[in-house]
Amino acid sequence: MTPYRRLEREVLFTGRGLHTGEECRVVLTPGMEGEGVLLRGRETFYPVEDSAFSGTGRGTELFLPDGTSLKTPEHLFATLAGLGVWSVRIAAEGPEIPALDGCSVAFAKVIEANSTPADDGGKGPEPMALPFPLIVENRDRGAVLAAFPSDELFLSYVITYEGTAIGTQASDFRPPADDFLPLLAPARTFALESEVQALLDRGLAKGGSMENAIVAGKNAVAAAGGLRFPDEFARHKILDLLGDLYLLGRPLRARIFALRAGHDLHCRLVERLHSVRSRKFNTKENEHA
Repeated sequence: MTPYRRLEREVLFTGRGLHTGEECRVVLTPGMEGEGVLLRGRETFYPVEDSAFSGTGRGTELFLPDGTSLKTPEHLFATLAGLGVWSVRIAAEGPEIPALDGCSVAFAKVIEANSTPADDGGKGPEPMALPFPLIVENRDRGAVLAAFPSDELFLSYVITYEGTAIGTQASDFRPPADDFLPLLAPARTFALESEVQALLDRGLAKGGSMENAIVAGKNAVAAAGGLRFPDEFARHKILDLLGDLYLLGRPLRARIFALRAGHDLHCRLVERLHSVRSRKFNTKENEHA
């Protein structure tokens, strides 16, 4: 498990949202010990695990208990998970989390510089241990996301984009043996050249640019500075998955395999994990009733 880190001071990020193109800002402040991950609504903070969420759009969207919503938190959440920050207050202004560089590097460098290892044993939330396998799928597109019990978190992703320069890619990430900042954080979001106009017509990707995204055509990719990894597309999918798993509000111990998955299946898996965790706690309460 990634060692816990403690945010030491307030940090601020500003920039355009990836899809709305609107100016957004998010402030992270250190959480109190044992407080967990809190998101600010209109007047108060709510635990992230109390949020509803959806991954049916191009990204994840959160819905807080007071009706407020927040789009595309996954790259920020992946950073917090990858660095081991599990006690933090998050206050966003605007409809989205700023896109910044389209990955997690900008978030990670600032958060790492303003946090310290929790050398006192962590005092973070107890990780969730998966008691049995869970599988979610989308048969129409041959997509599967499977989680199995494990003593650690281990993520594997396989993607297939036939007829494009992406082709088939596979990648793994196993923290803390694999270092988040150099190996996963730089993997940028991407879109297919054939779908860019359709995204714009739907009012999406207004904040996308060649500085924060990769565009994949049939035979080539357009990316500022070229690809950062041969498997950058698959690595970004793992980045998204790691961010969506942060919705649990605690680390997860599981071996997860993803095939042609995306935010929709990520969110469905988190819903199943929430259900398993609730059933486990309810059983314990009944045993002691």
